[in-house]
Amino acid sequence: DELDESCLGYAGTVYEHVLGENKYTFVEQCKNPLSVTILMKGPNKHSLNQIKDAVRDGLRAVKNALEDGCVVPGAGAYEVAAHAALKKYLETVKGRARLGIQA
Repeated sequence: DELDESCLGYAGTVYEHVLGENKYTFVEQCKNPLSVTILMKGPNKHSLNQIKDAVRDGLRAVKNALEDGCVVPGAGAYEVAAHAALKKYLETVKGRARLGIQA
């Protein structure tokens, strides 16, 4: 009801650009931006769907890490940490049990 300048954002440059057959409006040099647009291009619809899914999964992982305040390492990080812990534990074990830990 009562809109004034404080309700609006600020953009330094706003322009329209044609890419292929589509027109896009670009809003740049924003102060305190709260959203973005990601433009994806690919050779066919299947590739675009794959790219879209990968970007969505990556953004979701970042969002979850920020909300949870922690990250669970991947790409074999658990296995490396488990190996290091077993090697350290191996120094405290004597006898035949040591062979089982080494395996």
